[in-house]
Amino acid sequence: MMTVLRFCLRDLLRSRFIAAYFLFYLAAGYGLMNYAPSVSAGLGALLSLVLFLVPLCSLVFGVLYFHQSRGFHELMLAQPIGRRSLLAGQGVALGIALCAAFAFGLGIPTLWFGFQDGGDARLLGLFLGGGLLLHLSFLSMAFLIAVTIEDPLRGFAAALFLWLSMAFLYDGLLLFLLTFLADYPLDRFIITAILLNPIDLERILVLMQLDASVMLGYTGAIFRRFFGTGFGIFTALGALVLWVALPALAFLGRLARKDF
Repeated sequence: MMTVLRFCLRDLLRSRFIAAYFLFYLAAGYGLMNYAPSVSAGLGALLSLVLFLVPLCSLVFGVLYFHQSRGFHELMLAQPIGRRSLLAGQGVALGIALCAAFAFGLGIPTLWFGFQDGGDARLLGLFLGGGLLLHLSFLSMAFLIAVTIEDPLRGFAAALFLWLSMAFLYDGLLLFLLTFLADYPLDRFIITAILLNPIDLERILVLMQLDASVMLGYTGAIFRRFFGTGFGIFTALGALVLWVALPALAFLGRLARKDF
């Protein structure tokens, strides 16, 4: 696995997509941090960009990368190497490349402009940590989609549908249910619904560290009472880890039954 990981990582670090991904975040981070009055304001402005771009790029690039490596898979599997070692090494290499481009692209301009207090450092840690887990969770889902759907076009369509569902449709349905059931106590329902969507988890983790959370009204009070505590932050990060682990385990299980 380590040999495959090193080979794929060297190949990915020379990829134009990874270079463009890094430069995009570097330019966006520098531009917003340069004009924002504080680090927290700059990261708050970057939040929406990250929440939509990270899942999209992880899903689409993960599915395309898997399908475009089909010839490489067949060649390597003809050698004395296990399919789990091959695909796990490739997936880990892709995760490292995407996460490094994201972390350095946003971390460098943030550190360049400096922190005003310890709260900014904590916010950056949660912002980047949640963003890295968001990359890995959607990359795990991308590989699960790719190993399940052999047709590249159908796999690409499934990835886009999953992104649209989790980034837009899920929140719309949740808002409808909150409005329709406004007369009922919904504290536990709201928290559970947030845990079932990794995009919302990252959004809440960051918003709870910003003053903007007071603008969320009653719902914001529920979120702050739970996710604003150390236990809530630990629970949210644990849920994001599960969003990485469960699709990855499902991918490995599906891979064991796949006929190459």
